[in-house]
Amino acid sequence: MLIVATLTLASCFKDEIQGTLFKISVWSKNVEGDKETKTKTELRAYAFKVQKGSKWEVSTWDDALSHTITNQDNGKQFQEPDVVGVWNAEEYYQVVLDLRDEVMFMLIVDVENRVYATRLHETPINLHETLTELHLYACNSSKKSCGWDMFNPFPDEPRESLHGSGGDDNSEQSEDDEDSNERTE
Repeated sequence: MLIVATLTLASCFKDEIQGTLFKISVWSKNVEGDKETKTKTELRAYAFKVQKGSKWEVSTWDDALSHTITNQDNGKQFQEPDVVGVWNAEEYYQVVLDLRDEVMFMLIVDVENRVYATRLHETPINLHETLTELHLYACNSSKKSCGWDMFNPFPDEPRESLHGSGGDDNSEQSEDDEDSNERTE
C-alpha cells in the first residue's frame, strides 16, 4: 500500500514542459473554381511571444513582409520574431514552428502569391506536437479557417490558376472538410 501511495505521489510532481512543435499543412488556391493544392511556394513563418489577453495584428502587406506586428490596444510594435519557422515543401506539414512560450502570435507569409495569415495561440503544456491546416487562398479577400485569419491585401489583382487551365484532380482534400481537420497528437 505504501508503494502505491509513493508512486501516485511521485507522478503528481512530473515535470511540466511548456511548448509544442506547431506543424502546419498549407493549402493554396489562386482562383475560384480551382481545386486546392498543397502549397509549393516558399512560405515565411514567424512567431512572437505576447502577453495573454493582448490583441495583435499585421496592419499592411509591408508589415507582413517585414514581420512587423502591432498591438491593437497601445500601438506597440514587434519586428524581431522570437521564433522563425522551418519550411520544407516535401513534408506533409510544410511549416514547423517550435513554440516554447505561453502565448504566441504567428504570422505566415506567402510572398509569391501575396497573401498572409495570422493566429494567436496559447501553447499547451506537455503536448509534443500540434498538427493543423492553413488554407491560404489568394482567391479570397479575407477568411477565417481552422483558427487562422487569412488576408489578401490585393483582392482585385488578376491571378493565374495554380493548375494551368482547369483543376487538378490530385488535390488531396476538399474545401468542405477544411474546418474539421485541425487536430493534435
